[in-house]
Amino acid sequence: MLLWVKSNIKKTGLHKTPWFKYIYEKVFLLAERVYLSWPIRWIRRILDRFRKPHDIGSLKIAIVAHAFYPELIKEIIACRKIFEQDIPIYLTVPEDRVAQAEQKITGYDNITIHVVPNRGRDIAPFLAVLQSRVLDDYDAVLKLHTKRSPHLPDGNRRRRTIFLTLCGEKYATYRALSLFMDSTTGMVGLSDLYRTLPAFMMDNADRVEKIAHDMGATGPLRYGFFEGSMFWFRPSALEPLRKLNFQLHDFEVEQGQLDATLHHAVERCFTLAVWQSGMEVRDLHGRKLESVEYKAARKI
Repeated sequence: MLLWVKSNIKKTGLHKTPWFKYIYEKVFLLAERVYLSWPIRWIRRILDRFRKPHDIGSLKIAIVAHAFYPELIKEIIACRKIFEQDIPIYLTVPEDRVAQAEQKITGYDNITIHVVPNRGRDIAPFLAVLQSRVLDDYDAVLKLHTKRSPHLPDGNRRRRTIFLTLCGEKYATYRALSLFMDSTTGMVGLSDLYRTLPAFMMDNADRVEKIAHDMGATGPLRYGFFEGSMFWFRPSALEPLRKLNFQLHDFEVEQGQLDATLHHAVERCFTLAVWQSGMEVRDLHGRKLESVEYKAARKI
């Protein structure tokens, strides 16, 4: 129903008006509050017991997460409760927070900490793990980070919503994972956070275009990404990006930047790598998410 409403709103052009964006964000915040409320979560847990999970065969699954805030590591660990075994978790942690992170994982199995400098937010550490090839043998990996976004009033609630939606309930999670049984699926994420409007490119177009071309893309720049950079992905689907071999020192020193850094540009290129690898980007229900041409949009 919500998808039908959204598609028809786009036909009217209302989604491009400032007043509608404001109203939409307020409605989305209200929906998040309802979604996270204990009565609704209780109802979904009850329903989960009566629904047969989708078949995911023998898919090899893992979680990779950047823990800038080690106090939130338990939320990441909780994401694997729906699986029959403790799937591997690869944590990237800034150098000065390792001791706190180690304390949080005491007593838990199959968790590896990768120590990284505090630069490039969650993006540079993720690329470091991807380029180490420890993820190569997995069919589907969940990329998370301890997003708080202190500059946003709803940062904590948005993180909890994303965690719960991507890997909080068995039926929905197994449905998303079952998409990776199809070898053409390269990435699966939350459609409500999939951005194609020109405004979301912000001041990153030149860098995104260069990265796209360095990955081998030809023609006009294509655009579409998951805001917040949390999603399920097939490691081989990101091979075009991995080959660029970005290093931690390529990313700007952390100064609280809100835009126009290398990590903001790379965030917009994960999907481009998937398409360049010949695979598809899908939402949690399996619908194919398309890119849009950015050539005309750059002039707006």
